[in-house]
Amino acid sequence: MASTIILVITNCFWASLAALGFAIFFTVPKRALWAVAVLASVAYGSRSIALMNGLDLIVGSLVASCFISLIGVQLAHWVHTPTMVFVFPSVIPMVPGVFAYRTMMGLMEISRSSDVSAEFLLQTASNGLNTIFILLALAVGVSLPSLLFKNRSVKEIKLLRWLRRKTEPKSQ
Repeated sequence: MASTIILVITNCFWASLAALGFAIFFTVPKRALWAVAVLASVAYGSRSIALMNGLDLIVGSLVASCFISLIGVQLAHWVHTPTMVFVFPSVIPMVPGVFAYRTMMGLMEISRSSDVSAEFLLQTASNGLNTIFILLALAVGVSLPSLLFKNRSVKEIKLLRWLRRKTEPKSQ
């Protein structure tokens, strides 16, 4: 268990570094770089927790991207930067590069050889479908809070007040 926690923390660190690299590449303002690193760590960690609790990779990616996008709404207020500026680089470490690579290599092998087994075709199709569904989950998760709140600021939506009202016990 301890080695799993250390592995998750290590992966969160590397995810934040990767997200910082993409943030610098996308010329994110310096004042928002800390938010990108924190969101990437939270995203990778929350997806890892979701996977440890039995969710599959697609649902875990959707939950993690929704979670950081909701946090991003509040961070946009604190950092005075649009939400998508630091949410998009934070999600990039969760892009399924291994599945995409295996799909591409499988398609190249299929195009080169006429003698391909059915198992190899199924594995290539499975990798391709995983890639597509994870990317769709990330896209939906990132855009869902923005669509729900329709680009209103935290002051307008009063998300925290609404959450407090819902979680506080009613008096009487």
